[in-house]
Amino acid sequence: MTAASLEEVLHLRDHADLAAMGRYERQYGVLAEGPVDGWKDQPEAAEISVDEFERLWTEARRVLGDSA
Repeated sequence: MTAASLEEVLHLRDHADLAAMGRYERQYGVLAEGPVDGWKDQPEAAEISVDEFERLWTEARRVLGDSA
């Protein structure tokens, strides 16, 4: 599971050092480097709306941000 942001990862890649990227990845996880296939085969998998995704992603970011 991850709550990383591509925009943030690219900013860190271009403007920060490896230590900053490491701290970010420990806090928010690592982005997949390719297609994320196979999730539909998982027993608990379900499609969600864009609004539900945004709500859950925002909550995950809040929780992970609070744990830093």
